[in-house]
Amino acid sequence: MGNCCAVEGAVDHWIYVKSGDRKGLGTGASLRMVVQDARNQQSPEIRLDVHFKNDFERGKTDVFDARSLEGFGDLTRVELWRDGGSGPADWYCEAIVVNNRRTEKCFYFPVMRWLVPNQRHRIEQFDTMLPQLDPNKEQRAKELEAKRELYQYGQSGPDLPVQVSSLPADEQFSDEFKCDIINAQYQLIAKSMISRLPATPWDSLEELTNVYTPAMPEPQGLDRWSNDLCFGAQRLIGCNPTMVRQCTDLPENMGVTAEMLRPFLEGWTMKQIIEAKRLFVVDLKILKNLPTVNNRKLCSPIGLFFVTGDRQFVPIAIQLFQNIAPDNPVFLPNDPPFTWLLAKMWFNNADAAVHQALSHFAFTHLIMESICVATHRQLSTSHPIFKLLAPHFLFLPAINARGLDQLMNPGGWADKTTTLGREGIYELIRRGTEEWRMDVHGTFPKELESRGVLDQRILPNYGYRDDGMLLYKAIETYVNKIIRFYYDSQDKIKEDFELQNWVGEMSVAKEDGGSGIKGIPGQGIFRRAEEIIMVCTSIIFTCSVQHAAVNFPQYNEYAFPPNYPSVLNKTPPVDRRPRSEEDIVAVLPDKATTLEIMSVTKLFSTCPAKSLGEWEFQSQHEPFALKAEKEFKEDLRKASQIIQERNKERDEVTKYSYLDPQNIPNNICV
Repeated sequence: MGNCCAVEGAVDHWIYVKSGDRKGLGTGASLRMVVQDARNQQSPEIRLDVHFKNDFERGKTDVFDARSLEGFGDLTRVELWRDGGSGPADWYCEAIVVNNRRTEKCFYFPVMRWLVPNQRHRIEQFDTMLPQLDPNKEQRAKELEAKRELYQYGQSGPDLPVQVSSLPADEQFSDEFKCDIINAQYQLIAKSMISRLPATPWDSLEELTNVYTPAMPEPQGLDRWSNDLCFGAQRLIGCNPTMVRQCTDLPENMGVTAEMLRPFLEGWTMKQIIEAKRLFVVDLKILKNLPTVNNRKLCSPIGLFFVTGDRQFVPIAIQLFQNIAPDNPVFLPNDPPFTWLLAKMWFNNADAAVHQALSHFAFTHLIMESICVATHRQLSTSHPIFKLLAPHFLFLPAINARGLDQLMNPGGWADKTTTLGREGIYELIRRGTEEWRMDVHGTFPKELESRGVLDQRILPNYGYRDDGMLLYKAIETYVNKIIRFYYDSQDKIKEDFELQNWVGEMSVAKEDGGSGIKGIPGQGIFRRAEEIIMVCTSIIFTCSVQHAAVNFPQYNEYAFPPNYPSVLNKTPPVDRRPRSEEDIVAVLPDKATTLEIMSVTKLFSTCPAKSLGEWEFQSQHEPFALKAEKEFKEDLRKASQIIQERNKERDEVTKYSYLDPQNIPNNICV
């Protein structure tokens, strides 16, 4: 540290300069600044530089004493710039804090910018304001224009959601190993002490069950895969809990009758069951006629489920394809045991295809990146909504780029371990995102309502819904406080041109240069605070809660292939004749493919240290926003307690910990 300021005199203030933790950072340049107080008093130029020391190294905080600020009041602005120096041409400054040693007051200036040589930057205290109220409008406009150049739209394939075309420096991982999937996979396999398994078939289910080690332990699915209660629970608390919907009539394209189902309805008639809202359906018609890799077979099944008198959720019929035909029978729970098991496995293989392509990758990763890019392009880093959303977009474009490069490459993980493979997944994404709407599928209570399952008095043990609603309300309450603080009049909404440009660009079709997000309220114009609250709540919920729900159960579901197979061999059954264990084993992926599935889903299912509300970096600094954050954390703490109490009452089949806030990251982190 030491004396580094250019002006002689008493030391009144300490100046703390935090360099960002960004790839390739560190500079030997000196920083110069001028401060201004509430009386518009400006300091002389202050030179921040320690001789014979490398200042402003990556992720470090440098401390300087200032001898020129005696008599200054509360500080309101800093103006800073840097010379060329050595090292990288640009340097990312995270924040400057000035501490008045006499009053012990601290004045926080969140810079959060790349500083290019010899360019001046004015930063107001807390640096949070609407654009029409910003005293530095010209600087703000130039910075935003520069960001638009960095964040250009691109696509991984025709008609897919838009992403950033080239990864900006801001999006580079601070820890290069953090998301290097292939290296992490090799290390996990080495740690597991599972020898590299050959590409040969399994001899028996017993051989498969003996493969697990402490590093890749027995997943929950190993003990549950053959149980109808667990098969039903997968629709409610598995990794794809978004497909089940209330059934108000038997499906027309399913060759099932009320008489066929009578043995499973506990003496009730079909009419009574439907009126009591105890009949549910999962219809995966979206999978019909999709391309697959290596001509693998993929079903497009329909499943009927029933809530029993003791509140259990069980399957009562499965048809593997959409057409009624002699070679497409309806499988029933009283079929020969291995025949029924085989039908459930092919059903789950189809459900897994929807999970991988849509529920997980498209509806969280890709659509949120589309919104992330629009946010960077249209909202200044000084905008309160940018600061609200920033922790939830952290490294998202880089994670997606790494996943596409290492998992979705031709001949890569997706082609090896999924039925659809790369091209089939892309086609399913095209189909699914064509239907996706922010005001339905992207808004948690509306999505539940669209499936007829919002009412918690029906469909018991739906942990995804019940715990998810607790968190949605907590997030909505938090967002409501922030939005109404900054937009205390409709005029502020109308006059906020960055806000209107943001919602406009999100609403514009992809082919016209926008994000292509359907269902944005107001048809591309925000008029009411409620509309902004809905959109911001949905974004935060999707990046945190929704992603946690569809991501972190993956190892427990996929790691024992009979439980939730991502790929199956041979062909689906076309009749209800008896089968054997040998028929089950014959359709399983080989040993090498199983290890690929186990290792990558284990990596996906590993939760980072920071949980929802505990930020990786502090983006908001206004005292009111900090108060709202504190209240949000308290609401999350209470929600965690409620969920933990619920799990004490839930049985072993229906326990659900994935939406405990302690287990949910802020962002799409893997």
